[in-house]
Amino acid sequence: MKEYQLVSRLPVAKFYYQGSHSHPVRRTVLVTENTPKFFRGYELREGSTTRVYKNAPIKSYTKAKIAKVGQCGRRLRKRTPQYLHEEMTLKRHNLAEVVLKGV
Repeated sequence: MKEYQLVSRLPVAKFYYQGSHSHPVRRTVLVTENTPKFFRGYELREGSTTRVYKNAPIKSYTKAKIAKVGQCGRRLRKRTPQYLHEEMTLKRHNLAEVVLKGV
């Protein structure tokens, strides 16, 4: 399996992704490539399924399909103020976030 280099600045991305599902699904990705329209990386979490780094597949995500808070489930909408419901769910973190808090 080919090893890809992680981006140096904020390599962890946590977000809800619409894709082809009926509702947005939570994802955690170690980013290897970042462009204005998409990013690519190791998918550590897809919904309730978590993987270790060595078993994680490389996947690409279109930034236009990243869900906004208002599109997500009731629990996420309830804990965020109404004025933030049009914000994207994408949050970038450094690598220490995954090590200290987990996926």
